[in-house]
Amino acid sequence: MELKNRILEILEKSGLTPSEFADKIEVQRSAISHITSGRNKPSLEFLIKIKQAFPEIDSDWLIFGIEKSADSEENFIENEEKENRDDSYPTLFELFDTDEKIEKAEPEIVELPISPSTEQKKIIRALLFFDDGSFEDFVSGNK
Repeated sequence: MELKNRILEILEKSGLTPSEFADKIEVQRSAISHITSGRNKPSLEFLIKIKQAFPEIDSDWLIFGIEKSADSEENFIENEEKENRDDSYPTLFELFDTDEKIEKAEPEIVELPISPSTEQKKIIRALLFFDDGSFEDFVSGNK
């Protein structure tokens, strides 16, 4: 199916007149007639405006005419994850999926060259924010 036919299908299923459709996607009314008549091809910007006005439309269908079923999309994602995954290394989710509590360590003073000047700066205070809304304030004894 040609791109102009997919745009005509969107126009028909939306129940809008060509003028209302142009207003909804914020393009000139003449652009709709030029595209649907085959005189002009839609620009990427035009397709983006359609997608923004109708987020339920599948981008692959709109641009390429590719219809996806929910099953094929899920299988594709699962297969791609399996192909790209090296089982010898844990995923980030596996690394941090633990119920173990991390023991509180004493803060360490680390000297880092923060600025291009010759003066070395020391970290004297650090705040750690946790996902439960709590926080820890570490203050160095050497100010």
